Amino acid sequence: MRRVAVTAAICVALGASPVLVSVHTAGASLTARPRAPRAARFTAGAAVETITPPVFGALRDDPANCLATAPDPSIYNGLRRWSFEEPYADSSGAGVFQPGDAFLDCNGNGRWDGILLGGGGNTPRSASLVADAVSARAIVVGNGRQTIAIEVLDQEGLFNVYQQRIRARVAADGFHLDGIFISATHDESAPDTLGISGVDPTISGVDAYYVDFLVVQAARAIERAYAAQRPAHIKYAESVEPANLGQCFSSYPFVDDQLMPSLQAVGTDGSVIATLGDVSQHAETLGFNPDPQQALWISADWPHFFRTALESRYGGVAVEMAGSVGSNETPQVFSAPLSRVPQRFIDASHPAGCRTLFEPNGAPAPVGYDQETTVLGRELAAAVADGLDHNGTWSASDTIWGERRTVCEPVTNTLFQLGALLGVFADRPSYNANCTVEIPPAPNGSTSGTELKSQVAAFQIGDATFASVPGEVFPFTYLRSFLGPDDMPVSGHELPPWVVTHMHTPYRFIDGLAEDMLGYIFPQGNGVGVPGEPGANDGTDRFGCGHSDDSEAASSQTGDIVGAALVDALDSRVATPEDVRVGRYVLPGGALSRDPQGTPPSIQCTANLVFHATGDAVGVWVANRNGAGGEMITPAAWMSLSGRRQAHPDRNTRGWFSADGQRHWLDVYPNLAPS
Repeated sequence: MRRVAVTAAICVALGASPVLVSVHTAGASLTARPRAPRAARFTAGAAVETITPPVFGALRDDPANCLATAPDPSIYNGLRRWSFEEPYADSSGAGVFQPGDAFLDCNGNGRWDGILLGGGGNTPRSASLVADAVSARAIVVGNGRQTIAIEVLDQEGLFNVYQQRIRARVAADGFHLDGIFISATHDESAPDTLGISGVDPTISGVDAYYVDFLVVQAARAIERAYAAQRPAHIKYAESVEPANLGQCFSSYPFVDDQLMPSLQAVGTDGSVIATLGDVSQHAETLGFNPDPQQALWISADWPHFFRTALESRYGGVAVEMAGSVGSNETPQVFSAPLSRVPQRFIDASHPAGCRTLFEPNGAPAPVGYDQETTVLGRELAAAVADGLDHNGTWSASDTIWGERRTVCEPVTNTLFQLGALLGVFADRPSYNANCTVEIPPAPNGSTSGTELKSQVAAFQIGDATFASVPGEVFPFTYLRSFLGPDDMPVSGHELPPWVVTHMHTPYRFIDGLAEDMLGYIFPQGNGVGVPGEPGANDGTDRFGCGHSDDSEAASSQTGDIVGAALVDALDSRVATPEDVRVGRYVLPGGALSRDPQGTPPSIQCTANLVFHATGDAVGVWVANRNGAGGEMITPAAWMSLSGRRQAHPDRNTRGWFSADGQRHWLDVYPNLAPS
């Protein structure tokens, strides 16, 4: 029998010092943890609303039934499992709608509207059953001066036009918030709202009736969270992904972010209101599941088990926020820990694709909902909870603000241009003339512009800053890596702005697939397979490495455009970035290296296949600002890619702390002039 630890938090007063007492059932111990006397006061509320489509017949007035009487069953005999599906003639006997089947076009958009799953493999995938509910999860936080909402939906991505409808609905219902920041988990087993998983590649997979339902439910979650606000404190922590996860990559370069920042809102009565964990991993274990039945299930994927584990432990509402998920596919879960130091290039076998740098250890969890999907979610949740319980700190600041910027994104991807012309993206308009001329979509979604108007955002809640990135961002785009110019597939391009150096607060979150969905986001020098761009090829770079993700990028310029807008939003609050110095790590023995654990800085696919670990760096060498010579520095502490202290350098290291507690970011990208 599985034992679940349930934590109830009770705040009691002992003299003048409030103490947080945690009571653990199922064999856990009673512990008391004092709350910092200067913990800031907030109000916080949280709520969940389902965005799971109701089964067929559950709605009294299903908008997909446009006839005054029931459609003639001798003609429209197709099986409809879900509400929001238009009647159709199953002429092939397939049991699901097929291209060419006659249907009642109740809303006049020229396509059959039905529940198709977004993302994954082997599209189209007609949803067959609900394994677990997909939902919209909202947290509302205020400080008496500003009130903002964070909402995350179980979706592959959510276009800005739908997010704007959610915000407008909340406002129309009479709720005033100073900012609503919406993102998606990148769930590839939820109904398609991007359109790219239709019954035919030339037909949108968006069910317009379902989108209307999603907007109402998502707005309702925010409104209920707003109404549920009560006095609270905010706790922050940062955890590391479990060592038994073997990171899989789909595209070069092989850079990940193992760090999971987390937020927990705790009422002044000691009960947990909400727990949010930011995880840089795809949610696709079912979408690419080789079991043809499980691949058709509606599910939140591993975030379902992640959230239920946190809710069982703490109570309240749990939220999984997608971080820098670009190219970081579902990791393999092993029975024993793997090295955290890269070893060699391995083209492993895993359904969603797995190029990795880490030798397996122990037995891998078998693929499947009750196996890999479950254990992945629970183990990630356990790591987040361990960080909150043992290393969490109460926010000392009660600052709340939010900034949003509009960007104009050129669409150089000719497949995206064709998709827009065919109406694949449904309700999304396109633009021309630097986004000054809007081309609204026709009833079938067709639009002919070559630009997209999009948004980015930054917001702060106490001791944490969040950067909202409108797509699947590769980790090294805004968190950097150990690569240099010679490691880039395309030469002659600088890296996008180092966004995290502009965030300043003790905790920093990359909120991926937020504000909009523009596809994959990476530095311009990493784009080799964007259809329509000069030099585009089969997606293989000069190192023999695949770039399968490039075909799903709007443009190779997106990283620069989005990064500049994020920096502008962040710098409107604190005008200058933290200290950035050009230099190298000093390895044991005195050699200089871009990587603090050894060489080469970049494992490729036909060369540099083995990583030569030398032991952790012992210092840094920084070039003088005038370009002549440099100096050796022994750090007081090492610094992670999120600006947190580290006991020793690892693959998440990006700089150091000096003795005065100041952060110093080490920029290893530039080539150094010969001495």
